[in-house]
This record gives sequence, C-alpha cells and structure tokens, in this order.
Amino acid sequence: MLKQLLLKLNLNEKEALIFLSLVKLGSATASALGRDSGVTRTHIYDLVQSLVQKGLVSEVEERGVKTYQAVDHAGLLAFVSREQNELKQIEKKIVEAASDFKSLQLGAEQKTKVRFFDGVEGVKNIYEEIRKDFEKQPERFELLTIFSPQNVETIMPGFQFFSFPNATVRDIVSADAHLAEYEKQMKLAGNDVSYKVWPKEKGAFPTDNIAWKNKIAYIDLVGYPSGIIIENESIVKTFTMWFNQLWESLK
Repeated sequence: MLKQLLLKLNLNEKEALIFLSLVKLGSATASALGRDSGVTRTHIYDLVQSLVQKGLVSEVEERGVKTYQAVDHAGLLAFVSREQNELKQIEKKIVEAASDFKSLQLGAEQKTKVRFFDGVEGVKNIYEEIRKDFEKQPERFELLTIFSPQNVETIMPGFQFFSFPNATVRDIVSADAHLAEYEKQMKLAGNDVSYKVWPKEKGAFPTDNIAWKNKIAYIDLVGYPSGIIIENESIVKTFTMWFNQLWESLK
C-alpha cells in the first residue's frame, strides 16, 4: 500500500523501493540500499540523487562514506504540501496564459469541414443546428443572414425566423411578398435584430446564406431543397467582409 501511495506522488517504482528501504533501515549506504531494495548499485546513485532533489532523502558524508536517510512521516506530508502548492502555481500560470494558448490555436493549420444536407428535412437540420449552437453558448455571438423570406416560406410554410436572446442578428432580406410577415416576427422577437432590405427590382435571393461563429451555411431555396455547412474561420471572415460592404451600401 505504501508503495502505491508513493507511486501516486510521481515517484517511479525504483525510487519508491529505495525510499521504503531507507524508512526501514533508518540510515544506509548505497551498498546496503542495493541489497535491501533489490535495485542494482549502478542505478542507486542516480535514483538517490533524484530523491534528494525532491526533498525526500538527505545525504550525509563522514570520512568519505556517504549515507542516506529518508524524511519522516511529517517530512513526507510536507513534500505533498509543496507539490500541491506548485500545482496551484502552475494552475494560476496556465490561467494567465490563456491568450497565449488561443494565439497558438489561431496559428495552427486550419482544416475545413464540409457537410451536405439533402431535402426539406436536411434543410430543417441546418436551421436546427444553428439554433442549438446559440442555445448552448453563454457568450454573445453575431448571426449574419442574406435571404428571401418568400423563398423560405415556399420551402417551409410557417417558418419562424431566428430569434435568439444571446445573439446579435443582422439580416439582409429581399423585398418580396413575405417581407411584411418577416418584419412582424422581428418586431415581436424583441431581441437585438437589425435588417436592411434588398431592392425588389434587383431580384430575390435564391439561397439562404447564414454565417455564425466559424460556420457558414448555404441553402438552396429555389431548386431541389438542399444545403451545406462549411466550418472554416477564413471563409466566414471573407463572407463577413462582403456582408459588411453590402450592408453599408443599403439604406
């Protein structure tokens, strides 16, 4: 049992054997330690020095003969306390280094993930994923959309447009037959939603285009209902740049 406890203190098996031998012998030379612990003498010196550095063993030299002695029970508890304090300091430094970890992640090679969705049910799954992403996130995020309310209504009659209490929503919507219903829903939502209208003479958007977090969805609302979700921060950033330029150009 004692050996298992020592192993949990990050001592290796041979270090644990040497420490227990010293506890039993009280004070011993390297030769005596080798005989009692079963550890070969060629390894004894390095292992003992490791225990000395950890503060678990003291070294005394008299007349050219070195002897070693393990700390007592109180000394072992003091060692555990020091380990805990060091871990707390490490934990504190890791918390303080959060921005460094984030910078490292941003500098890592980015991989693109693409998923395809088919049919009306597939399209519904895209919208449902967006809802779930916002519901499980405590932080505030921005949702950007470009779409035609009428085309959404054609594919999914009675569709309720996005309303998230923790989201900042900006919509660019086509001036079509279902625009009034969209405006009514947004007024009732009461959350942070702003929108601009794409002129009727320029045509209705055939796709619903939605960007949030590191994801962007393109949904075909005119042809066969289908869509894709792309997960890539650079693609979302580019879409956001285009969106902002279009947003500024509209009244």
